[in-house]
Amino acid sequence: MTDTTMPAQEIRALYSARFQLEFVFRDAKQFAGLTTCQLRSTTGLENHWNAACFALSLGRAEYLLERSARTGRPAGLVAFSYEDVKRRAFNRLFASRILANLGLSRRFVELEEDPSRPLDLGVKAA
Repeated sequence: MTDTTMPAQEIRALYSARFQLEFVFRDAKQFAGLTTCQLRSTTGLENHWNAACFALSLGRAEYLLERSARTGRPAGLVAFSYEDVKRRAFNRLFASRILANLGLSRRFVELEEDPSRPLDLGVKAA
């Protein structure tokens, strides 16, 4: 039943919160393995869901804190995409493996500090 006495600002806030929740579940399914569990026990399933949501939250917090510190903008104003977090993690792993195979592991720090941000290759919100 629709509450016709509710103020428009409150309705907007509720729909905005619902939209953000949809993103959380989408990201948990796509990137944190929320739907890949094969457990049957209630405790096991709850632990899996908690771990997936925790991993998602941890990745988001790490990204927002790092970006906020680097850009000087509040975390609430930083553009966020979990796909970008995943892409950066892959780029870091790939670059570190290449440099390790070439015997240049010590130079990985140069990639992270390079102004052209080569580890951001392929991200949407740089």
